[in-house]
Amino acid sequence: MSRRLLAVLAAGALLALPAGARAQGSSSILVSGGLSLPMSDLGDVSNSGYNINLGLAFGAPIIPVGARIEGGFSSFDGKGGGTTTRIASATANAVLNLGPTGAAPYLIGGLGIYNRRLSSDAFNASDSRTTAGVNIGGGIRFPLGGISTFLEARYHVMLGNQNEATNLQFIPISFGVQF
Repeated sequence: MSRRLLAVLAAGALLALPAGARAQGSSSILVSGGLSLPMSDLGDVSNSGYNINLGLAFGAPIIPVGARIEGGFSSFDGKGGGTTTRIASATANAVLNLGPTGAAPYLIGGLGIYNRRLSSDAFNASDSRTTAGVNIGGGIRFPLGGISTFLEARYHVMLGNQNEATNLQFIPISFGVQF
């Protein structure tokens, strides 16, 4: 089911671009990673963790709005050890570029599907739940040598319920490369 939903999100993001942008558009691959900060309930029980992401970016040089489709993974160890929370996500995002090519800031936000997996070493047990979510943030892109790089932070909110521990919130701070 998640592959089918990811395909629908990808098609929707691409179709959301104006026809002229699709005709003159370009696409690129993004790879990023960095620190993930747990917030709210997740922050009460987990330490900071890490994140890795892989995505496709779509845009056109003359239009400041683009799209990104991404898969992400964040992992957090529990305070006191023994537990791990892992969150996998598939998101479709709109990107608003606030400046010309080169070094320029941007805003990003979108919808996605999030799967959280709780593991406990002490009880040798795990639990997995999937729910929808949203993210919003910003970043700056800049050339580094001959490659295009970016630094961004986004606030992710899983839209689940507290009883199933699917209402998690976290902020990944990522450095990435765009090919």
